[in-house]
Amino acid sequence: MKLYIHKDTFYPDTWWVKFKWLLDKRYKDIDYEIVNLHFENNINDLQLGNDDWCICRFAHYEEDFELSKRVYPILHEKFKGRIWPSKENWYYYNDKQRQLEFFKENNIPHPISHYSYGRDDFLEWVNENNLEYPIVVKKSQGAGSEKVNLIKKWKEVDFPVIAQEYIDVDYDIRIAFINNKVLFLKRFHQWKTKNKDNFPYGTDKKPIEKKLKYKLAPYEEPRCESLDEKEILKLLPIVNYLHDKFNTISIGWDIIGDIENFKVLEFSYIFQNELRDCKSYYDMKTNEIKNLVYDKRLQFTFIQNEILKSIKETSYGN
Repeated sequence: MKLYIHKDTFYPDTWWVKFKWLLDKRYKDIDYEIVNLHFENNINDLQLGNDDWCICRFAHYEEDFELSKRVYPILHEKFKGRIWPSKENWYYYNDKQRQLEFFKENNIPHPISHYSYGRDDFLEWVNENNLEYPIVVKKSQGAGSEKVNLIKKWKEVDFPVIAQEYIDVDYDIRIAFINNKVLFLKRFHQWKTKNKDNFPYGTDKKPIEKKLKYKLAPYEEPRCESLDEKEILKLLPIVNYLHDKFNTISIGWDIIGDIENFKVLEFSYIFQNELRDCKSYYDMKTNEIKNLVYDKRLQFTFIQNEILKSIKETSYGN
């Protein structure tokens, strides 16, 4: 098996670096190549074996994403489906409109939501559902809460948008499925007391120099807290429910509410560093809650390591 790992065009020093570090230090038996897979010539030049894999965690930034949309189908065909993220993951990645359609088609609880093209259909939706302001609006593409806003009147809306009822909560919970591990993280909403311009988390905007240098999301990560065993046990019915809806190597669901009345805000395949704050996880193989002990050298590459383990097990059967 040989791995081909994508290096982004406009943001070249991001995820592939962590994969390279792991392959050099821990997976020395795996041959790999770092290549820019945004260009069809590079893809056509690949001489693949029967069990070669592609890892292409494309950046969500608009410039890169436009190139990624064009080449992903080509890569999927070239590697005969041996690609991460999977075709199903990729279909929903960075597209909240498709995610909303998925919620509706699969009867997944979610806030009252509507993809709105303009003023008339937006106001009609508000009236039909007896909604009151404020209302959450978000762009279909974007990450790091950069295109999520809370509006007090329709004149503030930059159409088209996904509009959602506002539900007043103090935090959301990220439920992250990575291989057979399920991690849980409570992310606090502090926009009322801290930076009110950054709904929902209220974190500070990063300096432009830092964003450009490290290709980071526009805001600092929210304050996070690991869930204890009692909290995790209460969430297990939701874990099983979501796992039945979408089973893949890695996916994260953002939820609010209690077990009887939970709602899903959105989902994506996992690549956040914030999961390093988790102290325990649920093992789906053994149905046990276990302590999550990080090797300090691997703490910031935890997700990448799990992805490589899964690919290796799929190819080698061990």
